[in-house]
Amino acid sequence: MNHLTDDGAPTQSSSDSSQDDPACSNEATETETTTDEQVVIGIRTREASRIYHFSAPRGQVYPGDYVVVNRARGDQLARVVTVPDDDAPANPIPQDVRPIVRLADSDDRERAAEQSERADSILQEMRTAAVREDLGLYPVAIELNLSGDRGTAWFQAPDHVDFRSMLDEVQDRYDVRLHMQQANQRERARLVDGYDICGLRLCCSSWMTDFPHVGIRVAKDQDLSLNPDSISGVCGRLLCCLTFEHDVYREMRGTLPRVGKRVSTPAGMGKVIKLNVLQQKVTIALDDHPQRVDVPADEIGLAVRTEDAPNQALVEAEQDRQEADKRAAALREAAAPSEPAVMPAAPSEKPSRRRRRRSRKAQSERQQDQDGREQRSVAQPDSGEPESSDGPAK
Repeated sequence: MNHLTDDGAPTQSSSDSSQDDPACSNEATETETTTDEQVVIGIRTREASRIYHFSAPRGQVYPGDYVVVNRARGDQLARVVTVPDDDAPANPIPQDVRPIVRLADSDDRERAAEQSERADSILQEMRTAAVREDLGLYPVAIELNLSGDRGTAWFQAPDHVDFRSMLDEVQDRYDVRLHMQQANQRERARLVDGYDICGLRLCCSSWMTDFPHVGIRVAKDQDLSLNPDSISGVCGRLLCCLTFEHDVYREMRGTLPRVGKRVSTPAGMGKVIKLNVLQQKVTIALDDHPQRVDVPADEIGLAVRTEDAPNQALVEAEQDRQEADKRAAALREAAAPSEPAVMPAAPSEKPSRRRRRRSRKAQSERQQDQDGREQRSVAQPDSGEPESSDGPAK
């Protein structure tokens, strides 16, 4: 746009000059990009909670900053944990990712601290009401939004509990609307926080976001004591940290023989009674000697062989030992006092059950034949006597 000076000479406005000047144009573009470009950031509403994603202007939010985000229970104070690099390419923002409300200031942080103290008071009141009404319910934790009118209450109960009267009493007294959510033992430990037998803060409350599946096999693979007090956490479940080194233990076990496996060594046959996975040693109890042998893992291929495939030297040594035992037994028999030789009776061959049945059947048939012949010989008349006039009955 041109303007006239006092002398009538036309002049060019600053906006027009910026369009003609490339440097000014690039500077304006960079400023506009820094202000308008949105990136996806990760936030947490409390330590070790799930990471939720929101969008924020690039270059204005960094890890460790506090922002205000709007969630289902209202505005909440959150801490930024993940931010893309400044030189990372811009990607489109997903539709389900909402923008942050604002960068948190000192007033927001003070308000969040006040609501945290108020949540503790509501929690104590709820616990008292649960005991008074004998509900069998234990309130674990309460979290309120920045305005303090809505929040979430976690509780533990073995069975279904009707807590409506208790909830109405607490909500009316503190003018708040609470969403009741049941928590298991692990979630309770995460919400309450604490320290475990290692002396460190609970992993689930400090940095771990998901609970791993821990089975008793994990403890057995690491040769740990199966005493529940030794392998259980404050939640009463198996320690989550048992899974941290499980893969390393399985890899280090490698081809080590199992406990109870029969093996052969240059010192004789034996059985594996102990494994030291970290030191890579196998303890073997020998059959012919009370001594226990510790064999390093790098010598197992040479010093230890499984009983399924013993070496030829061991086979020959076993044969020599058996022959020596036979010679020693012969010498002991020769040195014993002589006694009259007694011929042992020939072993009676015990017929089988089927043979006995056949023998009894044949004997019975022979007896029947003999009885029949005797009856016929008695009934037949002599040749000098006349036949009887009485014939068979008709």
